[in-house]
Amino acid sequence: MVILAASCSGSRQLADISRSRVDVDVSVPSYEEDEDTDTAVAGKTAAEKDDGPSIMNAVKDLETGEMVAVDVINASKVVARFRNVAERAGKVTVEFDVTVPSALVSSRWQLRIFPEMAVGEDSLRLDPVLVTGAGYRSQQMRGYERYKEFVSSIIRDSSGFVMVRPLEIFIERNYPGIYAMKNDTSVISDPEAASIFGVTRSEVLRHYTRDGLVRRNRKKEEKSEMMLEKLTGGLTGWVRLDTVMTSGGEVCYRYTQTVESRPGLKKIPVTISGGIYEDGRLVYSLPGRSRIDFYVSSLSTLADLSPHYRSVVVERNVYDYTNAVLDFGKGSADLDTLVAANAAELARIRGNMESMLGMNDYEADSVVVTASCSLEGSYRYNSSLAGRRAETVMKLLSESTGNGSAGILRSASIPENWKLFAAIVANDPSVSSASRNRILSLPYQQSPDSSETVLHGLPEYRYLREKIYPRLRTVRLDFYLHRKNMARDTVYTSELDSVYMKGVEALTSLDYSKAVEILGKYRDYNSALAYLSSGYDSKALEILDGLGDLSARALYLKALALSRLGREDEASEIYDKCVGLDPSMLHRGRLDPEIQMFTLKYE
Repeated sequence: MVILAASCSGSRQLADISRSRVDVDVSVPSYEEDEDTDTAVAGKTAAEKDDGPSIMNAVKDLETGEMVAVDVINASKVVARFRNVAERAGKVTVEFDVTVPSALVSSRWQLRIFPEMAVGEDSLRLDPVLVTGAGYRSQQMRGYERYKEFVSSIIRDSSGFVMVRPLEIFIERNYPGIYAMKNDTSVISDPEAASIFGVTRSEVLRHYTRDGLVRRNRKKEEKSEMMLEKLTGGLTGWVRLDTVMTSGGEVCYRYTQTVESRPGLKKIPVTISGGIYEDGRLVYSLPGRSRIDFYVSSLSTLADLSPHYRSVVVERNVYDYTNAVLDFGKGSADLDTLVAANAAELARIRGNMESMLGMNDYEADSVVVTASCSLEGSYRYNSSLAGRRAETVMKLLSESTGNGSAGILRSASIPENWKLFAAIVANDPSVSSASRNRILSLPYQQSPDSSETVLHGLPEYRYLREKIYPRLRTVRLDFYLHRKNMARDTVYTSELDSVYMKGVEALTSLDYSKAVEILGKYRDYNSALAYLSSGYDSKALEILDGLGDLSARALYLKALALSRLGREDEASEIYDKCVGLDPSMLHRGRLDPEIQMFTLKYE
């Protein structure tokens, strides 16, 4: 009868909850003065009741002598529905209260509350809050004992799957000599066992393994988590709070959550879902009518997005060059254009030349073709050979690019490219330090032939001749151009600083480390903002102090930096100057907790 009475009482309580659509409330903490509130009257006056005739209290008015009706209105609960929060270092932290009315608390129930927030286009379900009745928890503990028994029934030792006694009988009957070694600790390898038994140990083991037991054990392992939830009637996984209620009463939990911010994030709505569970079954779903909004203020919105330009010096004359490695015949100025390497190099330098000559904003003055030889042979002969090789390349380029290039092509020569040779040797680890010092000290400018003779006596001469000499036989094209319609040799102009604008883009995208890396060297308003957004308050203040006359926004940043550094009197003074220049910064100050205290004087 007691159980039946308790069941009926629980059913009536659940029916009353469903009829009244009782809900969990979510609100912002009330330790600060809030901008907007909803007033929820906890009860009705007698005049508002509609369940019968109204009987009201009355008193006599001392001035008129008339009887005046009066009634007592129950106290109202003031609940804030939105709050401003600050984004700092790419993160936003919100705090809200989850209030559970006493009607939703019962010894037999567990209330599961799932806060949910929308961050941009993503919906984030937070860790649940559980309010568990004492009776429900007692039942859970019995379920945990049953789950413990279930887990202990899972076989962890693989030897438990083997029919040991039949395996021993098989060995005893067929291989008595081996069975006699039962207590022998020596190890027999699988190939040795196969030679003795005719089958391997693994094959015998598989034969005497209880396959059904293995499958049943595997199924137990797979449904272990499901059994935990079934037997205990609880959630598996992480929960934020699980409080056990031994008596009725209202429950309030302060929930704190930090999320990653993102560009354009202005509002984070928070709602509640969940329900009442009895014996692990959902018996009532929360209506989820309560909602609060957090409006996000980010310092990145104060970024100066105006274009940033840098000074550029434009020269009238323009110069460029390219090198080619062509395989001339030994001691010859003839060039075999059918050789693949030669054809590829000629095609490349033709393309470079056509590209240079085809630019609309430039006009070519000259293209100088310079050929050079290796150090072999006499300097006099190499001088003639280099000149002829330059003429050969110039002729090929003239034929392929048309008559337009004929008047600007010039030839030049470097008989022996000692300068390039010295640069290669200086960085070549294959040349010993003694030989390197000997080569670099040669008087090749005054006596190239005698210097080349010295090379013959070096131990690395063969390496020099086979590996380095071919790299000296080059052809170089020097392009000399000038800008059209430009009379002066030098013009000073400005162009958009693309690097700076990438830093501003990083700042507005909340990539503060990149913004500091790019903008830090400019030491201007945006660089101070980048440092401030990254938490480098002293560095930001140092930059702002060096800017001279500050705008209202720059003063705001300075006040914010001073406030963070604990210099509140200075911060308040600077903020007053900021509001004096731009009254709209008063509203902005209410959004940032570091400045909010200074706005109270303007209320």
